[in-house]
Amino acid sequence: MSTFPINLDKVDVEILNYLQEDGKLTAKNLADKIGLTQTPVYERIRKLERLGVIKKYVAIVAPESVGKDLVIFVNLTLREHGVGKREKFLQDVSDLQEVVELYHTSGLYDFMAKVRVEDVHEYRNFLVEKVGKIDNVKDIVSHMVLEELKHSTKIPI
Repeated sequence: MSTFPINLDKVDVEILNYLQEDGKLTAKNLADKIGLTQTPVYERIRKLERLGVIKKYVAIVAPESVGKDLVIFVNLTLREHGVGKREKFLQDVSDLQEVVELYHTSGLYDFMAKVRVEDVHEYRNFLVEKVGKIDNVKDIVSHMVLEELKHSTKIPI
Protein backbone atom coordinates (compact mmCIF):
# COMPACT_ATOMS: atom_id res chain seq x y z
CA MET A 1 0.00 0.00 0.00
CA SER A 2 1.39 3.37 -0.99
CA THR A 3 1.32 6.62 0.95
CA PHE A 4 -1.21 9.27 0.01
CA PRO A 5 -1.69 11.41 -1.96
CA ILE A 6 -0.59 9.48 -5.01
CA ASN A 7 0.58 11.30 -8.11
CA LEU A 8 -2.00 10.63 -10.78
CA ASP A 9 -1.48 11.45 -14.44
CA LYS A 10 -4.15 12.62 -16.88
CA VAL A 11 -5.09 9.07 -17.90
CA ASP A 12 -5.44 7.90 -14.28
CA VAL A 13 -7.73 10.86 -13.58
CA GLU A 14 -9.84 10.09 -16.66
CA ILE A 15 -10.17 6.45 -15.63
CA LEU A 16 -11.16 7.40 -12.09
CA ASN A 17 -13.70 9.98 -13.26
CA TYR A 18 -15.35 7.51 -15.64
CA LEU A 19 -15.42 4.74 -13.04
CA GLN A 20 -16.93 7.07 -10.45
CA GLU A 21 -19.77 7.72 -12.88
CA ASP A 22 -20.20 4.04 -13.81
CA GLY A 23 -18.27 1.38 -11.91
CA LYS A 24 -19.43 -1.31 -14.34
CA LEU A 25 -17.42 0.08 -17.27
CA THR A 26 -15.04 -2.54 -18.62
CA ALA A 27 -11.42 -1.90 -19.54
CA LYS A 28 -12.54 -2.06 -23.18
CA ASN A 29 -15.26 0.55 -22.63
CA LEU A 30 -12.77 2.82 -20.87
CA ALA A 31 -10.12 2.28 -23.54
CA ASP A 32 -12.62 3.37 -26.21
CA LYS A 33 -13.52 6.49 -24.23
CA ILE A 34 -9.96 7.66 -23.55
CA GLY A 35 -8.27 6.51 -26.75
CA LEU A 36 -5.98 3.76 -25.46
CA THR A 37 -5.95 0.03 -25.95
CA GLN A 38 -7.57 -2.31 -23.45
CA THR A 39 -4.42 -3.79 -21.89
CA PRO A 40 -2.82 -0.57 -20.58
CA VAL A 41 -6.19 0.58 -19.23
CA TYR A 42 -6.69 -2.76 -17.45
CA GLU A 43 -3.17 -2.55 -15.98
CA ARG A 44 -3.78 1.01 -14.74
CA ILE A 45 -7.05 -0.02 -13.08
CA ARG A 46 -5.30 -2.92 -11.32
CA LYS A 47 -2.50 -0.54 -10.21
CA LEU A 48 -5.08 1.93 -8.83
CA GLU A 49 -6.77 -0.92 -6.96
CA ARG A 50 -3.44 -2.25 -5.62
CA LEU A 51 -2.43 1.22 -4.40
CA GLY A 52 -5.76 1.64 -2.62
CA VAL A 53 -6.90 4.57 -4.77
CA ILE A 54 -9.87 2.44 -5.84
CA LYS A 55 -11.12 0.96 -2.57
CA LYS A 56 -14.01 -1.16 -3.83
CA TYR A 57 -16.94 -1.37 -6.24
CA VAL A 58 -20.50 -1.16 -4.94
CA ALA A 59 -24.10 -0.96 -6.07
CA ILE A 60 -25.77 2.27 -4.98
CA VAL A 61 -29.32 1.40 -3.93
CA ALA A 62 -32.19 3.87 -4.32
CA PRO A 63 -33.23 4.41 -0.66
CA GLU A 64 -36.90 4.95 -1.53
CA SER A 65 -37.02 1.55 -3.24
CA VAL A 66 -36.19 -0.17 0.05
CA GLY A 67 -38.17 2.16 2.31
CA LYS A 68 -35.21 3.99 3.85
CA ASP A 69 -35.57 7.46 2.40
CA LEU A 70 -35.77 9.48 5.63
CA VAL A 71 -32.35 10.91 6.50
CA ILE A 72 -31.48 12.40 9.88
CA PHE A 73 -28.14 13.92 10.80
CA VAL A 74 -27.53 13.26 14.47
CA ASN A 75 -24.99 15.28 16.45
CA LEU A 76 -23.70 13.42 19.49
CA THR A 77 -21.70 14.67 22.46
CA LEU A 78 -19.85 12.33 24.80
CA ARG A 79 -19.98 12.56 28.56
CA GLU A 80 -16.43 11.21 29.00
CA HIS A 81 -13.47 11.02 26.62
CA GLY A 82 -11.23 8.79 28.75
CA VAL A 83 -9.27 5.77 27.60
CA GLY A 84 -11.61 3.12 26.28
CA LYS A 85 -14.75 5.28 26.58
CA ARG A 86 -14.44 6.75 23.08
CA GLU A 87 -13.62 3.37 21.53
CA LYS A 88 -16.61 1.69 23.22
CA PHE A 89 -18.91 4.46 22.00
CA LEU A 90 -17.56 4.19 18.45
CA GLN A 91 -18.06 0.43 18.40
CA ASP A 92 -21.61 0.70 19.77
CA VAL A 93 -22.65 3.38 17.27
CA SER A 94 -20.89 1.71 14.34
CA ASP A 95 -22.81 -1.50 15.06
CA LEU A 96 -26.17 0.25 14.51
CA GLN A 97 -27.37 -0.62 10.99
CA GLU A 98 -29.33 2.63 10.73
CA VAL A 99 -26.08 4.60 10.99
CA VAL A 100 -24.76 4.72 7.42
CA GLU A 101 -22.01 7.30 8.03
CA LEU A 102 -20.19 8.44 11.16
CA TYR A 103 -17.81 11.37 11.55
CA HIS A 104 -15.66 12.71 14.37
CA THR A 105 -16.22 16.48 14.23
CA SER A 106 -14.85 19.66 15.72
CA GLY A 107 -16.96 22.35 17.33
CA LEU A 108 -19.97 22.03 19.58
CA TYR A 109 -20.51 18.29 19.02
CA ASP A 110 -18.12 15.35 19.11
CA PHE A 111 -19.64 13.19 16.39
CA MET A 112 -22.10 13.40 13.52
CA ALA A 113 -23.98 10.33 12.32
CA LYS A 114 -26.01 10.05 9.15
CA VAL A 115 -29.00 7.85 9.87
CA ARG A 116 -31.39 6.27 7.34
CA VAL A 117 -34.80 5.03 8.45
CA GLU A 118 -38.28 4.51 7.03
CA ASP A 119 -40.16 7.19 8.99
CA VAL A 120 -40.26 9.33 12.12
CA HIS A 121 -41.69 6.46 14.18
CA GLU A 122 -38.75 4.23 13.26
CA TYR A 123 -36.36 7.07 14.12
CA ARG A 124 -38.00 7.54 17.53
CA ASN A 125 -37.57 3.82 18.23
CA PHE A 126 -33.96 4.02 17.05
CA LEU A 127 -33.27 6.86 19.50
CA VAL A 128 -35.04 5.30 22.47
CA GLU A 129 -34.20 1.62 21.99
CA LYS A 130 -30.70 1.87 20.54
CA VAL A 131 -28.96 5.22 21.00
CA GLY A 132 -30.54 5.75 24.42
CA LYS A 133 -28.96 2.52 25.65
CA ILE A 134 -25.42 3.52 24.66
CA ASP A 135 -23.37 4.55 27.68
CA ASN A 136 -21.50 7.81 27.62
CA VAL A 137 -23.87 9.79 25.37
CA LYS A 138 -24.33 13.19 26.97
CA ASP A 139 -26.35 15.02 24.31
CA ILE A 140 -28.19 14.23 21.07
CA VAL A 141 -29.32 16.84 18.52
CA SER A 142 -31.24 15.65 15.46
CA HIS A 143 -31.56 17.38 12.10
CA MET A 144 -34.18 15.80 9.84
CA VAL A 145 -33.56 16.21 6.11
CA LEU A 146 -36.62 17.69 4.43
CA GLU A 147 -35.25 17.58 0.89
CA GLU A 148 -32.02 16.23 -0.57
CA LEU A 149 -30.75 18.90 -2.94
CA LYS A 150 -27.42 17.39 -3.95
CA HIS A 151 -25.89 13.99 -3.38
CA SER A 152 -22.79 12.51 -4.92
CA THR A 153 -20.40 9.69 -4.20
CA LYS A 154 -17.88 11.18 -6.63
CA ILE A 155 -14.60 12.54 -5.26
CA PRO A 156 -13.45 15.57 -7.31
CA ILE A 157 -10.01 14.91 -8.80
